[in-house]
Amino acid sequence: MAASKSSVSSASQPSDYHDALTALPNRRLFDDRLKQALSIAERRQSGLALMLVSLAGFTTVPDHTVREAARRLGAGLRKGDTLARWGAGEFALLLIDVTEEAQCRPVAERLLAALDMDVAIGIARFPADAEDAGALVRNADAARARARELGHRHYRIYAR
Repeated sequence: MAASKSSVSSASQPSDYHDALTALPNRRLFDDRLKQALSIAERRQSGLALMLVSLAGFTTVPDHTVREAARRLGAGLRKGDTLARWGAGEFALLLIDVTEEAQCRPVAERLLAALDMDVAIGIARFPADAEDAGALVRNADAARARARELGHRHYRIYAR
């Protein structure tokens, strides 16, 4: 399972599928996990949510800040959820078995509370907000942009 509670501290060697700084799955592995999760959710007629998290307020995000953010984000994961390093100061969180928008709100609020810094979180759900991986990422990114516009420490759920 990618970045379940133990994965932030487990792998210390970089690979093609893990981020060298955080040991989290990288974007390449996350994309694969997202496609698998979408396929499973479709077969089970279930849902999932994608959260894109940006650390704000930095020109460049210091390594120690990225590592600490990864640790804090990973601390509250449920079994089966996936946390990955998405970019320099960005993370992606895949929540499985999410069917209602209301299930996303407490998770986003916990993430904001866990990160003692400026954060913007964008959320999109399958199948409510997107029918494939590309649309899910675009919609979560659009929601994250709206959260950024609101200022410090906000999240937004995608609205069509």
